[in-house]
Amino acid sequence: MVHPAKVLPLPGALCAAVLCLLLPASQISAADVTIHTTVRVSGQRVDYMVVDTGTPLPDPLPSPDDFTLEGEAYNWMDPTLHSFTAEISDVRADGSSLVLGFEEFPEKYFFVDHFSVTCEGDPSLSFSSGDVTRVVTPVADEFRHVDDDAHDFHYELFTPEDADQPCPAVIVFHGFGDYDNLLTYRTSVEWAEPEQQKVRPCHVISPIIRDYMQTDVRDNVYDCLKGLLDGMIREGAVDPARIYVTGNSFGGAAALEFAERFPHFAAGVIAMCPALNYTGRAVDSLETLADTPVWFAHAEHDAAVPVWASQEAYDTLKKAGNPDVHLTVYTDEEMNAAGADPSPEATVSYHHVEAAVMPDDAYKEWLFSHGT
Repeated sequence: MVHPAKVLPLPGALCAAVLCLLLPASQISAADVTIHTTVRVSGQRVDYMVVDTGTPLPDPLPSPDDFTLEGEAYNWMDPTLHSFTAEISDVRADGSSLVLGFEEFPEKYFFVDHFSVTCEGDPSLSFSSGDVTRVVTPVADEFRHVDDDAHDFHYELFTPEDADQPCPAVIVFHGFGDYDNLLTYRTSVEWAEPEQQKVRPCHVISPIIRDYMQTDVRDNVYDCLKGLLDGMIREGAVDPARIYVTGNSFGGAAALEFAERFPHFAAGVIAMCPALNYTGRAVDSLETLADTPVWFAHAEHDAAVPVWASQEAYDTLKKAGNPDVHLTVYTDEEMNAAGADPSPEATVSYHHVEAAVMPDDAYKEWLFSHGT
């Protein structure tokens, strides 16, 4: 007679060791990962990751060199995935959670398709992007995404704390293809930063334009935006005398077009490297802005939109008698100091004059001085 094998109970520690050999790392750690990011001059970057493994952390902790992060991401207007690695610079414990810090995460996080973090020698501390349960981005998270599908109008909206009083509204148009308009650069979030809101409380409206090359698409967004603002004015949320418009690249051209489409509606415009060499309608109607304060900003050696685009627009408004039109041209040295790179392929190239404009409060003070 053959007796069945007798199964003996295993001690807890030995059982756990067996499970470690049998289960993948993400199942071992039962990781709950929160990604903490900020929107920098170069866009949304990872600052640190908080990993709740659900188990006590080892003591001592592994060193940063024990961790490897590998992943794939895509680029602006290019869905082709490329590989990347990120160097973990700091490892620490926060209670039962593991915190991994980064000095310079190489990709804009919203472009990351997937990643994995491997801990050599301790698989229980390994995890992947599939374990991410939350992404935290201060300021950008305070915007509300609105989809008006009936009118094909989509936008991000920041509402100031004192919204029961009429406040200024800042409209921010994004550049071509920058649909993640809160995360690509700081053109929107800068206005909503707490220190800015203390000095200049305002609504921030960032519309999304899916096809800048179609005038009917742009016009639809402009009309819907005007309707939104008219409603906020009727509700007493927005001061009708203090509506400001700004944007970079194609967004700079859109800022001018919006102000031209609704004369005397905008109290001031900041047009950053406006793509006037791609769209002639804004140029053809510039005289409409003869009484509207406009400030152009452009890098001297912008490789995407030549500086003459802003220079000619500035000259046109001067000839039209505009008493409050300005043009600032940034040298290479000034763009370098703002964190730009001369290469047209750089994440922050000389085309991105907003890198110099957005940290400079002179523009905000000038804009908000109108309509008061």
